Amino acid sequence: MTYQPIDCGDYDKYELWCMHKSLLRISLVSGEPLEGKAENLKIINPEGEHLILSTKKGEHAVRLDLIKKVVEL
Repeated sequence: MTYQPIDCGDYDKYELWCMHKSLLRISLVSGEPLEGKAENLKIINPEGEHLILSTKKGEHAVRLDLIKKVVEL
């Protein structure tokens, strides 16, 4: 699936969560749940922009356009 850029306001929220190392619960469009600490935003070519999460199982890159819902814990 081709990367679809997200709204700038949403991107700003991700930046703030990374700055504060916020703990997030994420639901992906696939239905998969994730929980972890927001670490960084990264462009992974050619896939697009990703949120780097530190989870209990290690680092996880989540493509921003595949995120359905985020709850800050």
